[in-house]
Amino acid sequence: MRTKLFESPLWKSAFFVYGLVAVGFSIWGLSDYLEAEVPNIDELTVFTGTVSKVEHWRIKNRSGYKLLLELDGGEKQFNIDRCEFQLNLGEDSRRKISPYEIITVFAKKEPPSFGVFSVDDSVWQVEKNGVPVCPYERLVTGYIRSEERWNKLWAIGLILGLLSSAIGIIRTRRAA
Repeated sequence: MRTKLFESPLWKSAFFVYGLVAVGFSIWGLSDYLEAEVPNIDELTVFTGTVSKVEHWRIKNRSGYKLLLELDGGEKQFNIDRCEFQLNLGEDSRRKISPYEIITVFAKKEPPSFGVFSVDDSVWQVEKNGVPVCPYERLVTGYIRSEERWNKLWAIGLILGLLSSAIGIIRTRRAA
């Protein structure tokens, strides 16, 4: 038994199909935005340990740090990509993080993965000797600003997708 839904000439309209794709991606993006939450600093897990490795990475216009911390129970890896300061290239010695220094990382704890505890995109503050190298308040401000931009982009995509689908429906009806 064949359905007549996909036999409609509406599916031959590029406006309609691309509009539905845009609506789908926009709904997906908006739902992802609604799930995002900023944890309170009291809810974060605190890790204090010795830095064994700091690696700066850069991909096109994004950059961050891979930080390997030696703790009592082994090593933990943190990917830090929201900090505004260059952790390796700080302007003063208080901001510079080098191997064998003791630092404190505030992170949202994620489940363990493949033997090495990896925390991706959930480092919310880094402190060295009690001085915030990567302050929580700045991260929260940047994160909220970024989420608001994405929310606007998804809303524009939703409107354009609905408009494109409507144009496809109107053009298909006129052609019939």
